Amino acid sequence: MILIVLAISLSFIRADAQELYSTISWEMLFQFADIELEGSNIISKPPRYTVFFHLADYINFDITDNIGLYTGLAVRNVGFIYDEDIPQKTIRRSYTLGVPIALKLGSLKNHIYFFGGGEYELLFHYKAKRWLSNGRDGTKIKDTSWFSSKTERFVPSVFAGIQFPGGINVTFKKYLGDFLNKEYVGPDLGQQDVAFADYTQLDLYYISLSWQFRIDKAKDYIWTEDKFVFNMY
Repeated sequence: MILIVLAISLSFIRADAQELYSTISWEMLFQFADIELEGSNIISKPPRYTVFFHLADYINFDITDNIGLYTGLAVRNVGFIYDEDIPQKTIRRSYTLGVPIALKLGSLKNHIYFFGGGEYELLFHYKAKRWLSNGRDGTKIKDTSWFSSKTERFVPSVFAGIQFPGGINVTFKKYLGDFLNKEYVGPDLGQQDVAFADYTQLDLYYISLSWQFRIDKAKDYIWTEDKFVFNMY
């Protein structure tokens, strides 16, 4: 319902709103997963940290000094990591292309506000790695493919965060749908007839730390009077 209201609101906003501008964002992701895999002993679920390749371009509509909206496109490297007795470590990830719709509330003029909304992401490049015997020092098996049948094609999510002056923001996101295709049965990382339905639980979420800047103001924040101003937002 919230996303429907936001989408309708976006359709009525025009360029004569108080401010319309674009921002570029780069993220660091700290990814977590709650995993249950039938027939395997999951002994640990360490967080997965990624910085490449995450890039987003957002269109911002600031309706007033306190209320705004944004949407855009974002590319991210999203996945999870888990350890088993044998093999010891497995990583599964996919590059995603997401379209968010979000509401901003706070002091937009001073660049400190809360935001939240939903996002729909296309999973377009899958990769899995498994280390046998001695973790990263052991034998490694890889699997990679475009638009893989091992993942769902689209995954919805919800997110919320806070924006700080200077362009830094912190976001929490939780995926609402299955990351892997639970109907997949077939070869996987050196094993035959693997059934992804064995993932009886796979809840994926992450915390991101990102930095963004306004494209139209970037030229104003390059070396000025022998010093660099970090605040590009």
